[in-house]
Amino acid sequence: MKQIVLIVFSLFAIFAILWVRSNVISVEYRLSSLEEKKKEMLNERRLLLAEKASLTSFVRINNADGHFLVFPDRRKIVYISGNPESLVKAVSFNKKN
Repeated sequence: MKQIVLIVFSLFAIFAILWVRSNVISVEYRLSSLEEKKKEMLNERRLLLAEKASLTSFVRINNADGHFLVFPDRRKIVYISGNPESLVKAVSFNKKN
């Protein structure tokens, strides 16, 4: 009886160790894939920051002459006084007769 209990306990211990080991390996695989994804995201972030810096650079903004940006004529500027929210009217796209 004692030998049967020892054999069952030994088999249980072996399977428990194998189960824990397989779970550790699967967690390591998931961790590896997440680290790869993190590398890709950091690389994409670096590229996006470089693109943002190039798009917002002063050299690019100063080269706006090609876009025909000019100051408006002072006589064509209209100043609106008062609360801007009160000036907004409701707009309806329904046809009225």
